[in-house]
Amino acid sequence: MNRLGTALVSAAALWLAACGSGGSSVQPPPPTGKFSLASLSGTYAFITSGEVFSGATVNPLARVGSFTADGKGGISGGVEDVNVSGVGATPAIAITGGSYTVSADGRGTLTLVLGQNSINFGIVLTSGTNGSIASDGLMIDETSTSSQSSTGSGNFVLQNTASFGSTIPGSAGAYVFDFAGLDGTQAPDSIVGQFTVSSGVVSAGVQDENDNGNIPATPTPTAFSGTMAQDPLHTSTLASNGRGIAALNGIQYVFYIVDAGRVRFLSTSGGMLSGDAVAQPPVANPVAFGGSYVFIVAGTSGSGGITRVGRFTVNGSSLSNILADTNDAGKFEPTDSGSNTSVTLDQANPGRGVLTFTANNLSVPLTFVFYLSSATSGVIQEQSQSSTHVVVDVADGSLVAQTGAPFSSGNITGPYALNWSGLSVQQGGSFATQDEEDLLAQATITSLALSGTFDIFQFTNGVPQTGFGLGGNITLGGDGTGNSGQRSTMSINLHGANPISFVVYVASPQLAFFADSSNSSGPQRIVAGVLRAQQ
Repeated sequence: MNRLGTALVSAAALWLAACGSGGSSVQPPPPTGKFSLASLSGTYAFITSGEVFSGATVNPLARVGSFTADGKGGISGGVEDVNVSGVGATPAIAITGGSYTVSADGRGTLTLVLGQNSINFGIVLTSGTNGSIASDGLMIDETSTSSQSSTGSGNFVLQNTASFGSTIPGSAGAYVFDFAGLDGTQAPDSIVGQFTVSSGVVSAGVQDENDNGNIPATPTPTAFSGTMAQDPLHTSTLASNGRGIAALNGIQYVFYIVDAGRVRFLSTSGGMLSGDAVAQPPVANPVAFGGSYVFIVAGTSGSGGITRVGRFTVNGSSLSNILADTNDAGKFEPTDSGSNTSVTLDQANPGRGVLTFTANNLSVPLTFVFYLSSATSGVIQEQSQSSTHVVVDVADGSLVAQTGAPFSSGNITGPYALNWSGLSVQQGGSFATQDEEDLLAQATITSLALSGTFDIFQFTNGVPQTGFGLGGNITLGGDGTGNSGQRSTMSINLHGANPISFVVYVASPQLAFFADSSNSSGPQRIVAGVLRAQQ
């Protein structure tokens, strides 16, 4: 999940102020399942984005790296790259050891030792329920030591080490990418696009950039080229962890090969950008883009953080059955329909397109650029603007086709991982502070009721809260797709907190996007997240 922007931080807020008194009392259930230490075994590429204390200040932070788990609770090594906005990038930090735990429900902890320091994460495995090795999982940074405090949300993916080598065999072909974060002036920035790489030469690259709201009058891609290569200063990291360096459109990056289908990137110059490039199979022209889709974007607006989550149906060159919800700096705005719709596919760049609609509740037409990595998934970036209204929304995210409908208690059931990230507003005495919030949970859904355990890090507190009980329920509107204009909602009860309300958009029984909707009376929380089945 992308960060919503640079948060304002004060160490004065406390956990009790964040959660409030008199909240619900939820006990965590005993962990059940087939996960164990052996579930985490192999070399994994991880990525997180959040915040870190740098001296007396708090700065945005992005991490990307690779660690090797031994299947017995130990970390045998790895490497990490870090970029702290306003401070700069620190390349190729050796991971010299560490440890991890995994409980039966897939929840656990991960500690990576980097010389004299260590960083800590909460993790939830999202595969391996049958006792096999997990191929992926969700994570949040929970580092709170005497030398460092940092937070952030992200994930880790099992790497195919056979794709590593002295050249770049694991990253040959066409890729769609989404890099988000901050530019060189620490302003919000988003870049989405596609490129082709062969023998380390990047060609046929096109990208759309929304740099602090600076966008063309009509979405127009920019062509670029580049390179991917072994790092001459750290030559061994390509063979051991799939790590190399890249130059894309004048920006320097470090990359980590996951396999032939995915590469993770972190910029080392020109700001702080991070994200993934996902393989794009040969794309037909015109693109087979049709049916029902859900989308989620998150970032910053002129007022603060912003999330948009919703669904629509593509009918040739137009959209229908539009249902969406926006949280703009704490103001919740539901969209029940859209007019003046259009879908334009880029004939020069197959897989790229632009969609627009005028929401019934918003004064500004909404415009999005998308790049499809397949007919059923892709990345999406907001480029809304109006001649009568200045829009400074910088937001991007995911676009996924709806499959497996109708959705019901019969197919939305079993164990799930849940993660949200964004901003929360804490009231402390006569002042309020806005800060990053990251939550990670494992929950079992039975008859659309949730029961599980969560970790949360509200950064103003400086200390993560772990192992608390979570409850709640999902209410599906109609067949759960939103096609009929009926919303689906979710209520989450955190131990010690008042219930939190969300809108939820189901892509499939295995995946849903959600964003909070409980801020209509004033800014309290601006978060968005993912609900993903453990498989």
